[in-house]
Amino acid sequence: MAQNAVFGINSNLDTQDIINKMVSLEARSMDLVEAKKQIEQQKLASFKELKNRLQTFKSVVTTLNTESRFIVNKSVFSNNSSSDNNKVVDITTTSSATSGTYSLVVDNLATETKIISNGFASTTSELEYGRVKVTAGSASATVTINSTNNSLDGLRLAINNLGLDVKASFLNDGDDTVPVRLLISGNLTGATGAVTMSYSKDSIYPVDEISFTTTQEAKNASFSIDGVSISKSSNTVSDVISGAALKLQSAGSGTISLSTDTNAITTKVSDFVDEYNEISLFLSEQLALDSETEETGVLFGNFAVQNLQQILRSSISNKVTGITGDYTYLSQIGITTKSDGTLILDTDELSDALVDDIQNVSQLFSSRGTVTHSSVTFVGFTSDTAPGYYDLQVSSNVPQLSNSGASTFVNASGSGNFWAGSSGDSTGLNFRISGLTNGSYGQIWLSIGVAEILNRQLQNMVDTSLNGPLVTELDTITETVDDYNITLLDQAERLLEYEESLKAKFSNLEIVLGRLNAQRDTFKNSLAGIQDIFKARK
Repeated sequence: MAQNAVFGINSNLDTQDIINKMVSLEARSMDLVEAKKQIEQQKLASFKELKNRLQTFKSVVTTLNTESRFIVNKSVFSNNSSSDNNKVVDITTTSSATSGTYSLVVDNLATETKIISNGFASTTSELEYGRVKVTAGSASATVTINSTNNSLDGLRLAINNLGLDVKASFLNDGDDTVPVRLLISGNLTGATGAVTMSYSKDSIYPVDEISFTTTQEAKNASFSIDGVSISKSSNTVSDVISGAALKLQSAGSGTISLSTDTNAITTKVSDFVDEYNEISLFLSEQLALDSETEETGVLFGNFAVQNLQQILRSSISNKVTGITGDYTYLSQIGITTKSDGTLILDTDELSDALVDDIQNVSQLFSSRGTVTHSSVTFVGFTSDTAPGYYDLQVSSNVPQLSNSGASTFVNASGSGNFWAGSSGDSTGLNFRISGLTNGSYGQIWLSIGVAEILNRQLQNMVDTSLNGPLVTELDTITETVDDYNITLLDQAERLLEYEESLKAKFSNLEIVLGRLNAQRDTFKNSLAGIQDIFKARK
């Protein structure tokens, strides 16, 4: 700041203005870097938004990419008596449930054992020494009542610490003198989980005895389906009607109706179409080129984004291979592509297709595994597993897989009954085999629909650990922006040094001019003195 004080004093120049203009001219290179940085920041923002949109789309795709997720069944229970509002059963269905009606009669629910003690004044009431034997199902144990636990609460804790399927707690019945009772409940319903209690005293410690009364016996649920009598130890039954779990609520009778929930499936597909269109429109906007104004979208010409757009479009329009049925294109079930690349859904056509062949429609979207040998069960697959069919054999007591028609078999990895493909196309193909006797075990088929194809592509795009093209773009642009920030910081430091240098030079100029002016004034004064001397002699 001290330098500013001498600016222009001797030169009569607007030195600060000159410095400002020279610094501004020097800073133009920074403006160019800043402009490039802003372009990269716009790209970075667009890629981040694209990633978020793809993650949202992936979550929708996931609801369709397996048969169990795609197919939605619904269940209805109707009481036989229209005036009876009693809730007899709750029903949960899976994709494997078959449409149909079933007559249900519930005679009684499965119950657990309930045992109550006689009353005591408080939880700390002393008990006479003795032994309490507790039996729960096939297991039993004995509590010895002695000086360490001879109270009602001490017995409660000891019973709970036995490790049996019982729980001891307190019940207050409101009696004026002995309101506290020990309540023993079995943890398991059904006859096999019955609980019994027996007490024997030592007769050496004359205080309160304890006695037990069974208030509820453990028994099985008794019900019938279509006239077939069934007994189960639990009120939750999942192995009677295929694909349906029954939770019995009370005694009663009525009709169970199972059917495909086409409305729920249509909603899922509609959500899929809507999210696809959101992505499609966003990509078109980012890759746009206005032929009249020559303005482009932020991501115009980016190969990764162009490739993504092509992947999405081809996944929707391509034929789905390896499935059974007449439907092999999404367009055949009401999903067609408009001129702008977005989709339109004809819900009536989709509903008709679901009614006609829901399994076929499911395969268009989802993955499905089947086997041809009764000893083999398809379990699942990973993103590394290629669709197709694989020959399965056991050699030297080890399961082996081969692409169908190929002569080379490769050992699967695993142990016991559970195995998985370990290399090539079959990698991650999980299956269960009931025995390891050498021989041929048929084939395992895996078909992959549009949703699973998209799921794999989207996973590659958004999963950071996979280092896919979108992740690479984000990393590259982030590094570029960081480099520009470093460049701008370096240039700002150099510009500050340049400004300080200019100030120093102009300050020196003023000093030099000041000295010259002083010399000039001295010379003028001396010359004037000499002239005065000559004038005086005349």
